[in-house]
Amino acid sequence: MPATENLMKKPRLIYYNDAHHFHGKRIEPPASIHMLQWPVDEVLGTGVDLLVLGLGYADVYFHNSKVGRVVGQMKEVWENYIDWRIMRMVAEAEKLGTDQVREVIKRGTQMGLTVFPSLKLQASNLPGSERCGLLKWEHGAEVCIGEEGRAEWCYDFAHELVRRDKLAVLREMLEDYEADGIELDFMFDPFYFKQSEIENNIPLMNSFMAEIREMASQIGNQQDRQIPIMARVCLNREDNLRIGLDVETWIREGSIDFVVGQDEVVLTETQPKPRWLPDAANAVGGAAYYRPPRRVYDERVGMPSIEMYNALAQTLHWDGWAGMYDGYLSWPFSEREYQILREVAYPEVHARSPKRYLLQPREGEKSAPTTTPKRQLPVTLAEGKTESLDIWVADNIESAKQDGEMRKPILTVRFSFFCIEDEIELRFNGRVLPWEDAEITDERTLTMQVNLPGYMHIQAPLGMSAHWFRYKLELEDLKRGNNTLEIETKKFDTTAGFKRSVNGVEIQTRYKDFVRPEGLELESIPPKV
Repeated sequence: MPATENLMKKPRLIYYNDAHHFHGKRIEPPASIHMLQWPVDEVLGTGVDLLVLGLGYADVYFHNSKVGRVVGQMKEVWENYIDWRIMRMVAEAEKLGTDQVREVIKRGTQMGLTVFPSLKLQASNLPGSERCGLLKWEHGAEVCIGEEGRAEWCYDFAHELVRRDKLAVLREMLEDYEADGIELDFMFDPFYFKQSEIENNIPLMNSFMAEIREMASQIGNQQDRQIPIMARVCLNREDNLRIGLDVETWIREGSIDFVVGQDEVVLTETQPKPRWLPDAANAVGGAAYYRPPRRVYDERVGMPSIEMYNALAQTLHWDGWAGMYDGYLSWPFSEREYQILREVAYPEVHARSPKRYLLQPREGEKSAPTTTPKRQLPVTLAEGKTESLDIWVADNIESAKQDGEMRKPILTVRFSFFCIEDEIELRFNGRVLPWEDAEITDERTLTMQVNLPGYMHIQAPLGMSAHWFRYKLELEDLKRGNNTLEIETKKFDTTAGFKRSVNGVEIQTRYKDFVRPEGLELESIPPKV
């Protein structure tokens, strides 16, 4: 059983601040105590009850470490402006007799917010480079995997020096800084052993995790407290095993208390996630959290809206996840970000808030096999063929109907390069949806809002001519769980030879909630005081 069971409340919402992009880079020198404490202050008053703070650049730290390389060591001139600013933050904090990590933990204790420093277990930087840590600086290839083209300069965890180095940093955080707990981030450069040695070294990694637990327990006994351990790992079981991480054994043996499944896809989808992680954690009284992607393929927003977040939170809650692990929200926080951080922590409270359940397109380069084979979209329509799409809704529909609080849900189907003269029939859970019941709109030059860096690819167009079919479904049409949309292409117009496809499906659940009336030029009318 996890050592912290019944002693530490399981977090509802975890927020990750990497201490780098969303803190250190933002501070114009000189740093002040107020700015050093900002990662805590910006989430106070929200649903966040665990703040996770990154420990610098993987292998070079932003705190005054006695065991690892600190930003500024072994370097005098900074060519990169942003890294120079971080160096200045570290130097100015040292003048104040403190550092970033110490101030965040101190502020969290003052304000009642739990803080876990997050250690990236891996680093691939070249020896002698700006972000190379002391161990690699001193030992070079001796402590690295050494496989050119795969993980040449990543640490080899079969080497005892590597494991001792990581334990030293963790001990420093728990003993000297008295952190509330620790996160082990296995998702940064996820290579840990030589390719041919992965399977044989799984027991070694299990023993290493048990050793971390033993160290944390010893320190906790000395400090009269219990110290929880959280691991951030791959969302899929097989992906973990392929890199030497036997996460289920860690959970079962009590080496970790909390586990985070990081979804490595580009787009957020509200459909159910792999159940193995929450099932394993719940079986021993632990807790599993889901880390979602930050983008969505949609014509209205490039990042998930609050209704999409609430749909995802409802799905996770029903599937046994303890909550969500979010991070990298647009900074500084605006009303959108604060609404997300307030609401997704309490899926029970927002069970009858409006939600948008949506399907997302497959990912990967268009000319290559998809990286998300289970995704159903896009589908190319063919004459004489019926396409069937499943969409999951986690809302307790029957309960809301019994209370008379359910409004008609809205089904939206987005077609790309649709021909209005085709003969196509839509059916939802077996009921035919007549065209005359649909609100049909079209846009000749639609541009999707999602912003994709050059290394991200999706197998759906970012620009198109689009048609939307929107139906107000009857209350009895929608059910909790899986719902099926069928699209039968009976006949194509013979004069239209272009390809027709469907690349978007959404179900909006709606309720009789307390909503302000809409104005003509305002989103809502403010109440009179």
